[in-house]
Amino acid sequence: MKRVLHRASFLLVALLFATNLLLSGCGTSEEATQASKASADSLNAASEVQKLQTENAQLKKTNAQLDQDKKALNAKVADLTSKLGQSSQQWQDLQDLQARVNQLDSELTVQKQINRDLSARSADMEKSSMGMGHSTVTTRAQFKQKYDASLKLFRSRSYKDALSNFQDLSMSTADPSMVSNAFYWMGECYYATQKYSDAVKAFQSVLTFHKSYKEGAAYIMLGMSYLRLGDKQQAKTTWETLIQKHPKSQYASKAKEYLGQL
Repeated sequence: MKRVLHRASFLLVALLFATNLLLSGCGTSEEATQASKASADSLNAASEVQKLQTENAQLKKTNAQLDQDKKALNAKVADLTSKLGQSSQQWQDLQDLQARVNQLDSELTVQKQINRDLSARSADMEKSSMGMGHSTVTTRAQFKQKYDASLKLFRSRSYKDALSNFQDLSMSTADPSMVSNAFYWMGECYYATQKYSDAVKAFQSVLTFHKSYKEGAAYIMLGMSYLRLGDKQQAKTTWETLIQKHPKSQYASKAKEYLGQL
């Protein structure tokens, strides 16, 4: 029995020793594993930090380049804006010059027509001086009397008789300051009877006089006559000429009104 107990004790001690050794070996392995893991994590973190630092440096470099590009583009925009402003002013100047050229061209057209009519009128006057178109009116008093009577005929719509009287007055030398008025009322008679081509000639004759009481009214009616003939452009030119020559007159206001209706 003692021998059995002794062997059992020996086995128990051996078992305890083996268990202790086993336990002691497991602890060392676990610590080693944890240490290895910590070291790997540290290396990974350092790698990430380095990677982020590299990316940050690259972004700074990229941003710096973009900033330079932005400044260059801003400079180009400023330069183009300046050039565009200069071009716009030059274009406006060109437009103004073209408008002036058009206006002068319109005036020249009217003046050429007036010159032609002046030549025709001079020829008529020359014929009159040669006894080929004498007026029956020889004194200023006769001129006034016949002029007033002709206006009454016109206002009563006796256009044919009124026209005959005004034609007679247009050839008179008794009152030169009123001759242009006679041409004007001739134009009114032609206009009233729808003889617009003849009306144009009569109103243009008014404009050949150096000074006429009926100049403004003649421009208005000349434009109306052109309009009746279907020539809107010539009517426009005539009224624009009136506005330029007499911008503050009542006839200029009327011309602007007509132009607004074209």
